[in-house]
Amino acid sequence: KIILINQFRPGIIKQKINPMINEIVAGIVDKNEKPKKAAIRECKEETGCKAKKVKKIISFFPAPGSSESYYHLYLGEIVSFEGHRITGQSHENEDILAKCYSINEIKKMIKKNQIINGLTLIAIQWFLLNYKNF
Repeated sequence: KIILINQFRPGIIKQKINPMINEIVAGIVDKNEKPKKAAIRECKEETGCKAKKVKKIISFFPAPGSSESYYHLYLGEIVSFEGHRITGQSHENEDILAKCYSINEIKKMIKKNQIINGLTLIAIQWFLLNYKNF
């Protein structure tokens, strides 16, 4: 199973696209925090699941011509759950829907353009190419 989260993203409202989009778990690395620890923390906060096995995938600049952002992608193994759950940190005003999907469901979502977040697409494509080696 693959867990995606669904959050409100105001930056896409002007595009006349539903601003509730499917994404992987993501977050900001806190000061003096290592990216791997941030990934583990964000997984718990956004899915309610504790990451057991965590593997670094890649670090990259998503748009070096316009941004200094540098992303770190990790793959985390968790004990999944059935269906969906509401998660997030109330002090961060997060209202997140976390939901489990099969690999085939994820492939169908990509074909139907139901996953439009670039970071999520990169992570899922990496996963589909490499998950048997994890």
